[in-house]
Amino acid sequence: MKISRASRLRTAALALLAGAWMPLAAAQEAAKDEAPVPPDVLELTATFNDEAIPFNDKLITLGKADAPVSAVLVFGLSGDTTYLVNRWLPDIVAKYVDGGKMKLTVIEFPLTWHDMQALAGFRCVAPEKHWELLQESVKYPQSAWNMKKDGLLNTPDHVWRIMKSYGVPRDKAEKCMRNNAIVGHIEAQRQIVTDTWKTLVAPTFIVGGTILVNPSSPGAMEEAIEAALKGGK
Repeated sequence: MKISRASRLRTAALALLAGAWMPLAAAQEAAKDEAPVPPDVLELTATFNDEAIPFNDKLITLGKADAPVSAVLVFGLSGDTTYLVNRWLPDIVAKYVDGGKMKLTVIEFPLTWHDMQALAGFRCVAPEKHWELLQESVKYPQSAWNMKKDGLLNTPDHVWRIMKSYGVPRDKAEKCMRNNAIVGHIEAQRQIVTDTWKTLVAPTFIVGGTILVNPSSPGAMEEAIEAALKGGK
């Protein structure tokens, strides 16, 4: 029997995101042991759809394409990402990205099924608003925490509070959050991160040959950028 692309995406997502609260690293181990998929995850994925929904499939890239250094920010819906994005990143962007020294690519990295739904929904916002929305989503860490404390099926209620000012109707937002193709797109990005940089943590900052998993300070990030600039990477 030929398996449809949507079915493959759903199967892959189930194997790699097998748990509402479980970090993906633990979920992967559970999948290896053929652990049963939790009932709430099965209930959630039963609501997924195969509609052909147009969505933004572009990476967020800040800065000049010909900047001498390229960096990657692995972005998650977590308190640590909140701190980095709100406290440290603006100064780094102003100094290096706006200054033409660094191009920064942002890759979304879901840690739970709550995150996956939210990040998939954000993909139905206009591309030029995507980075603004991601920043808004971690502006208040309590919002993400409240979402993750609630049941999986209630995620749209929390995400809608963020998306409603971006011109996406509630019914479309929910369909986007649970669309197999969009979820598959987010999962593919997550897999690229794990395969390329061997990290299961968001935030992670990568520049040159340096991988800073949950950076400890803006100084550590700047030191890595300066080293990459000297090395021409």
